[in-house]
Amino acid sequence: MSRTPLPSDLDGQLLLGTVAIEPNRWGTIRPDRSPETQVTEWADRIRALPVDGLELWEGHLLADGMSPIDDVPVRVLNSYVGFDDDDDADRIEIARRARTCGARAVKFNVGNDLAAADAYGERLGRWVDQLGDDVVPVCECHEGISIAENPAVARRVFDLAGDRVRALVHTHESSDVTAAKFEAFGERIAHVHVNHLDTATFSHPTLAEVEDVLAAKIDQLRSFGFRGSWTLEFVAGLLTTDDHPGALLEQVDTDLAVLRPLLKGS
Repeated sequence: MSRTPLPSDLDGQLLLGTVAIEPNRWGTIRPDRSPETQVTEWADRIRALPVDGLELWEGHLLADGMSPIDDVPVRVLNSYVGFDDDDDADRIEIARRARTCGARAVKFNVGNDLAAADAYGERLGRWVDQLGDDVVPVCECHEGISIAENPAVARRVFDLAGDRVRALVHTHESSDVTAAKFEAFGERIAHVHVNHLDTATFSHPTLAEVEDVLAAKIDQLRSFGFRGSWTLEFVAGLLTTDDHPGALLEQVDTDLAVLRPLLKGS
């Protein structure tokens, strides 16, 4: 079977992940992950960025589920909704919020219980229907928090859930990990998180500091036929004294000046 990625209506788009400008992204300020950043207060700065839209962290939605910036579209809703509970209520609510804000995709992770792999697939399949025809679920397949970090297991879950499930990869992954994902479910890979987070220190370099690594990853993805979308997920400054929207948006602007030419040149 061909593992060439299937086309998406987000192909080629570059997005800002608003989790990048959220100091409470991991609950380090308040365990409930309630947002520190009011995205509406930074609307002018975000409008000026050379991006095609947002990957909006679910905590940044307005109370009515609408986007915080009217004229900057939400392309992907970044959700942390769980799949360990068989009750669909929370997932149905995220599906409703995704439709309300106009997202075309929802980022998600299944849980970390290998024995629940088939249950995750069944719940994910139900969620596909709950999202509706215009919203696509995109698995982050996150290392350490999801059984989908294993490409073979991820493939099993996806196949149980149906053809509409998509997946993403990260630029900090090794070339071997990326290759294994394309071998297992490459036709489903539609999105990339540009993320070079050091999980040992929870520090992040500027993209200028890892430009060669990033360029090599982009070349590898293109070699597999990838033409999908990209989110700038994290930037330098997180968990430092610069972990506030003003400084983080300055770094976003600097990193985009590195990322956009690499994407155009590949």
